[in-house]
Amino acid sequence: MKSFIEYLTESKEEKKYSFKIKIAGDLPENCEDVMETALQKYQVAKFAKSKTTPIQAKLRDFPAMENVSVTIFDVDLEYPTTSQVLVNYMAEQTGLTADRIRVRSPLEEAESELNLEHADEKDSKAMLTQDYAKENNQGIVGDKGVSNFLKELAKARKDTEPTQYKGVNDAILAKKVPKEKSQEQAKPVAGKSPIGSAKGK
Repeated sequence: MKSFIEYLTESKEEKKYSFKIKIAGDLPENCEDVMETALQKYQVAKFAKSKTTPIQAKLRDFPAMENVSVTIFDVDLEYPTTSQVLVNYMAEQTGLTADRIRVRSPLEEAESELNLEHADEKDSKAMLTQDYAKENNQGIVGDKGVSNFLKELAKARKDTEPTQYKGVNDAILAKKVPKEKSQEQAKPVAGKSPIGSAKGK
């Protein structure tokens, strides 16, 4: 059986709050040290500069900025907080404007990637102001839909019916149960009930 200290250690190890901090443009002098010191408020478990992207004309995370690089930091904190709180706190501590800082948890990062992946598929028009497409869907729910459904069921039944194979032993196997034997099996056998057949007075 585990001791209380082991349970406490395990629960503490599991509770890490991970974030990616992205800063657009050049970093001020000693910015990395200032950030790490400021994050000690949330008990830093890990603080690492993961990469700096090359200069890009357009940035997905910073649509208002052009021709800048992005520096990304991976941070694990032991004290809970939110992305928006960290953005404001980092802007306050480093002297950078909040529009140059993005903070996301792994789930928020995955959601952002998913949204960007499907961004090209969406129409540029707002869906709220458009009318619904005129469809009566009678092919699904009306008489036509019912007849199509019944046809599909009949086709599925034909596909699942067992096929009769002819083999060597067909000559010796009975094609159907003889009539006398089937009648004998159907008759109930007279006998005493195991519970008892005496009537109460």
